[in-house]
Amino acid sequence: MLHTIVPVEFIYGEQATENEVVNYVYEGMLMEVKPLKTGKALVVRLINPPLDCYLDTRYAPGSLIPFHQE
Repeated sequence: MLHTIVPVEFIYGEQATENEVVNYVYEGMLMEVKPLKTGKALVVRLINPPLDCYLDTRYAPGSLIPFHQE
């Protein structure tokens, strides 16, 4: 466990995988997702949703959503 003010990206930056996390707007909500090769994306975190979306299991971290790259 690390207790530091240094962002995680600087500590683990060298271990980045080919599937980077991207910002994605889905159903009007901005979220960070990890695109998958299946045409779906794994929800990493919600960035600016309405408050009731935090309780919705469809948008919980680890959920899969449709992903259409522009």
